[in-house]
Amino acid sequence: MPFVDLRSDLARKIAEYWKNPEITADQILAELTLPPNPAMGHVALPCFRIAKALGKQNHEVTKDLEQNFKQAFKGSPITVKAAGPYANFKWPVPALLEATLHQLKVDGPLYGQDRSGAGQKVLIEYCSPNIAKKLAFQHIRSTLIGSVLANVYERLGYETIRVNFVGDWGSQFARLLAAVDMWGDASILNGTSNAQAMQHLFELYVRFHKEAEQEPSFNELGSKWLQKLESRDPKATELWKKIRDLSLTAVENTLQRMQVRFDHVEGESAYIADMADTLAMVKKEAGARLSEGAYIVDVEGIDVPALIQKKDGTTLYLTRDIAAAIDREERFGCQKMLYVVSEQQKLHFQLLFGTLKKMGRQWASKCEHVSFGTVMFGQEKMSTREGRVIFLDDLLDEAKSRALIECTKKNPDLANKETVAEMVGIGAVIFGEMAAHRQRGIEFDWDQILALDGETCPYVQYSLVRCYSLLEKAAGIVDLDNPPKVDTYDFAIEEELLILQLSRFRGALHQVVAENDPFALPKFLVETAKAFNRFYYQFPVLQANDPVQKAVRVGLVNATRQVLENGLGLLGIQCPKEM
Repeated sequence: MPFVDLRSDLARKIAEYWKNPEITADQILAELTLPPNPAMGHVALPCFRIAKALGKQNHEVTKDLEQNFKQAFKGSPITVKAAGPYANFKWPVPALLEATLHQLKVDGPLYGQDRSGAGQKVLIEYCSPNIAKKLAFQHIRSTLIGSVLANVYERLGYETIRVNFVGDWGSQFARLLAAVDMWGDASILNGTSNAQAMQHLFELYVRFHKEAEQEPSFNELGSKWLQKLESRDPKATELWKKIRDLSLTAVENTLQRMQVRFDHVEGESAYIADMADTLAMVKKEAGARLSEGAYIVDVEGIDVPALIQKKDGTTLYLTRDIAAAIDREERFGCQKMLYVVSEQQKLHFQLLFGTLKKMGRQWASKCEHVSFGTVMFGQEKMSTREGRVIFLDDLLDEAKSRALIECTKKNPDLANKETVAEMVGIGAVIFGEMAAHRQRGIEFDWDQILALDGETCPYVQYSLVRCYSLLEKAAGIVDLDNPPKVDTYDFAIEEELLILQLSRFRGALHQVVAENDPFALPKFLVETAKAFNRFYYQFPVLQANDPVQKAVRVGLVNATRQVLENGLGLLGIQCPKEM
């Protein structure tokens, strides 16, 4: 029985033991923590609140549990030790190993799964770039956070709907149309190289904004092209479709390198045809009012009103987000709608959710802005308008190049170096982005993310490669399908801690979902790699003299392999067989 189930069962038994309405299983489960010293036990329960509910001293409660808990549940293998105001609980290591290995054998690449989300739908919008340009470095956190969340929700039984809501409309796109009309090179845009076409569009985009700084009338030109788009002008529509197709191809090529996928790639443009009806509905249901020729909605608790229609009659991103949210609720009827977007858009989502609630859409309460901190590269924020941008493909290429240099240094005779470098380099980028709490701003650091020692992806990958090597050598020596009986096996503390760590994998996945933050997963993988390496360096595996000892240790290597593979897979990271 994996650790998350053992904890839940323990919490239920403790609540049942006290039979007090103020002491519930859910409260106890939330209070269970880790002892400061692993030798003290597998979990610790602070008994301050329980003691208060019972009208007893803390030490009286912990002593009671130590002396009577096991007897109250005859047949329970748990041992209890009092340590001041804490009660420490421990399960028999042989039973923990057998349960973990059994579940790993049954679930294999799906180990960590459960059905806790069965019958629930969660829609996750992530990546969602303004297209007409390649994916840039600043898109990486939304893309990766959303992808990992979708993977983990799916593993826990949720029906997961992945949406890439691309910005293929609005002022920014209209300005690019104006630039292409004035300066575009048809031979490049209609050529066979998608990369060249996208570079040309980027250069035109930057040129337009530089020209607009000198000549403000350029912005009016952009507004005119937006009006053309919204009125379905044939020339504007044809040019828009061309740029949109080029952009989506470029985006998909980049996403594939990071194992990122979507169920639906939808654009703001999908809602333009019905925008008049949407505006009429918002104006009526949310009580929109005219202000200086534009329509706004006053949202309770927010000083800034929601602008839903500009004075020239055109719509905004917010208006199209309202239409999309209503459409998604009608199509999917989700229990959760998550928007993985930078913290800089906090006000936008407050206005979006507030407007929906004012329209009487009570389901808006299940919409959540999953915000994240700013990504810095060399102490400088990215800006596409100013041409100060690092494209994501270029970053991934650089990661591969740097990884190739490091891999060649470590192993000059390594086969398939290019493939290995792609896995290591891109894995390092993904892991580095996910290894910090999403709310934290982060600075990208090549040396840090590519280090073989430390809390990095190469360190985890190298640990997994070590498992592959040991298992290849153990083939034909140890029968992994028939593990030995370990009732009387004397487990060393390093073996025990590795078993305990492997059994906690599903708990880490539950933490990801509970916090809508992938951070717990890379943290778990680093801790697993550390536990494995402490075990590996302390004890011989293939050289163990006792056959039971050898079988136990090879079984632990194989279990570690499966857990590391599964965890890296959920992050979208591949691992080579050699490094």
